[in-house]
Amino acid sequence: MTLRLRLSLLITLLSFLAMLLFSTFAYLLFVRQQYRQLESLLSRDLERAQNSFTSPNVGARLSLEEGSFRQQFVDKANKVVIPPNPELELPLEVEPVVMRLGEIPFLVGSTPWRLSTGTELGTIRVALDIRDALGVRRNLLRSLLLSGFVITASALAVGLWLLRRSLKPLTNLASEARKVNPAKPELANYKGPNDEVADVAHALNTALGGIRKRQEDERASLAEIAHELAAPLTLVAGHLESLSNHVKDSRLDAAKDAANELLYTSQDLLTLARGELEQTLNYSIVDLKDIITKLARAYPGIQVEVTTHNTDVAGSPERLTQLVRNLVRNAVQVSKETGDVFVKLEHQLSNITLTVGDKGSGIKSEDLPYIFERFYSKKGGVGVGLSIAQRIAKQHGGDIQVSSVIGEGSVFIVALPSLTSQLEETMTSAQS
Repeated sequence: MTLRLRLSLLITLLSFLAMLLFSTFAYLLFVRQQYRQLESLLSRDLERAQNSFTSPNVGARLSLEEGSFRQQFVDKANKVVIPPNPELELPLEVEPVVMRLGEIPFLVGSTPWRLSTGTELGTIRVALDIRDALGVRRNLLRSLLLSGFVITASALAVGLWLLRRSLKPLTNLASEARKVNPAKPELANYKGPNDEVADVAHALNTALGGIRKRQEDERASLAEIAHELAAPLTLVAGHLESLSNHVKDSRLDAAKDAANELLYTSQDLLTLARGELEQTLNYSIVDLKDIITKLARAYPGIQVEVTTHNTDVAGSPERLTQLVRNLVRNAVQVSKETGDVFVKLEHQLSNITLTVGDKGSGIKSEDLPYIFERFYSKKGGVGVGLSIAQRIAKQHGGDIQVSSVIGEGSVFIVALPSLTSQLEETMTSAQS
């Protein structure tokens, strides 16, 4: 559930509760005031009826049973004396009470029936028809509910508008954060009031600045290490190559291969240190068949198969050579013999597909999602070769897929757009 939805629900709930409390309070206040007025009216009627005996006036009416008013004089034997034989006998209630008599709601009360001499004859009972009063209550309740609904809906609409406007800086900041490239984090551009969201933006920029500083320090360290390794390794590899041309010794060949592997690793580290994988490529036409043929000479014994004549792609010769070499090196390192490594180049649909397979021990299924992560290695290596290979493939509009079976080996498949398909796409875009 998003923050906007949670806050919207909160505003809706608060608006509803506020209007419910207000309507309830207003209704209860009205009912209380109305009941007091009815009690006052009933008390005046009882007082007037009592005064008709304590201070009698000739011609004064002693009973009234018309409209909303009922009045009865009841003796001590609980017999209605005035008016005689009424249709409805009123109960004795000392305090005013609301009750139904028949189908009609009444407010009923009573007072002692005394003469001017003080003699008590019984009780005077009065009932006030309150149907109109209850109808007013119902009308008020409907009005409160209707107005509450309208006010709540209006308040909700205004609240949501204000909420959306208030959350816009946070939404923009989240959009900026999603665009941050982990390999090259840029500071978020925050535009908004100086509030809590501004604090979050400041904290984010501080973190991104720290990451960039850390990356720069790491690249500087990698560049220094790579340079320190490259110079002596180049010299050693050159001398070993020269010696192997004159002296045939398996130990000398092994030393030469090890020196070359270290030299290639230092080149990978230098590629990372210089940030070359983030730089724009200088494109040229590259024949992948030529790259594979040269690498096959560097690793005698590997099996090479080319099933197509169309092996041209657009890209950087240096980077693509590095991609293929890293995959082949990885396959050779996990295989017992170079003869267990095969390289296949074919044309599939609009892609040139390069397959590099080995008969090594295989990769565990739980390790497969991480093998292209930088510095991830289960074989004791540096863990940059496969990471660089995938980055180069993506630079050229392609990707690398891998499948592996424990005990049988692994297969890496690189799919790169062919030069023909790229030219056709360019021409189609230009025509449209």
